[in-house]
Amino acid sequence: MMTGCGAVLSVYLRFFPQRRLFTALKRFFRGGPARDGEKVSSFGASVSALAGSLGTGNIAGVAAALTAGGPGAVFWMWVSALGGMALKYSEILLAAHYKQRGDSSGPMGYIARSVGPVAAWVFAFGCIGASFGTGNMAQVNAAADALHTAFGLPQLVCGVMFGILALLVLRGGKGRIAAASSLLIPLVGLLYILGAGAVILLHLDQLPAAFAGVFADALSPRPLAGGALGIFTSRAFRCGIARGVFTNEAGLGSAPIVHSAAENSSPADEGLWGIAEVALDTLIMCTLTAAVLLVVPCPEADGAAWTAAAFSSALGDWAGGFLGISSALLAFASVLTWNWCGRSALSFLGAGKRGRFMYDAAFLLAAVLGSVCPVQMVLSVSDLLNFFMACPNLVALFRSRKILHQETLIYLSKKNKNCIIFMSNL
Repeated sequence: MMTGCGAVLSVYLRFFPQRRLFTALKRFFRGGPARDGEKVSSFGASVSALAGSLGTGNIAGVAAALTAGGPGAVFWMWVSALGGMALKYSEILLAAHYKQRGDSSGPMGYIARSVGPVAAWVFAFGCIGASFGTGNMAQVNAAADALHTAFGLPQLVCGVMFGILALLVLRGGKGRIAAASSLLIPLVGLLYILGAGAVILLHLDQLPAAFAGVFADALSPRPLAGGALGIFTSRAFRCGIARGVFTNEAGLGSAPIVHSAAENSSPADEGLWGIAEVALDTLIMCTLTAAVLLVVPCPEADGAAWTAAAFSSALGDWAGGFLGISSALLAFASVLTWNWCGRSALSFLGAGKRGRFMYDAAFLLAAVLGSVCPVQMVLSVSDLLNFFMACPNLVALFRSRKILHQETLIYLSKKNKNCIIFMSNL
């Protein structure tokens, strides 16, 4: 469903998001402040949204895709990322478009306008529930398990630590979450890139043959099915279990919640940040993981165990600690962002200060419980809640396609008046 919607929007926008990929990446790496006083900057919103989508799925989820579908599965994840760029560009653009008109409720606002208030309420309830499941308990459970395996820390202690640290950050509101994300995401991204890069350099002679196998295997039925599995489940595998969401969360509606708090120059300009988020998540992080797994095969392991075995085989036993720390940092950043999303949905439903306080208390308690409780049932329910988010959001994107077209034309006219001709016949 998400892949089809992404393809339709890509064609409708004449592949504008994909053609602006390098522009978006250049802007992201140029960076900027996470906040300006109490205002969240576009860069701060982008790293916060990226924090919500990055996770151990980028470490273990790719292994699951390769196990299910072989090397060709990686190719289909790349294809899905191209459609995901159009989805994230579109949903962030709509959130910024309506914010300029006084509505800062993000996806709930544009869903209510284009589909109806009931659909917006369904989205909001799904978002609140998902913030407890895949956005909190599952993240902490995975991080606690990784830290326990790597360092022998009791899982309950890890959960308490997560809860305390989250409380300290969340008390500062959106600005502090954006600031924390702007520190954590570049740090963990750099650590992981260095670690994966070291493994690849040690097996550089095997890299050409490995990626040749990706393309040679890409069009056979088995990797096509496996690639679909990786596309739709890799986000959940950052918790060590197969899930049913895009690894980059394109189309889910979480990113526009965060970007609706940002101060932006134009809606299309804000949407470009979403293109970079998809590329960094799937095209860079997932590809690095795939390269490691393809050049360091471990026939006796699969899934998360394959990833750990590949790093340990190439770099030594200390790699287990490296993966444990990476998983913990990614999980913590994701917990912060999903609290932001849950609180925003709660506010849309009319909750006051007392309601938000009760939500935060329950959210922190869930973080502690998530470290020791089996989360399989929670994750199964979260799949349904993610479905409640994605469906109304995708319908709203399709029904708002004229706004997407108009705002993109406005952006092009400001950047280059001659470029507007390319899309004027839509």
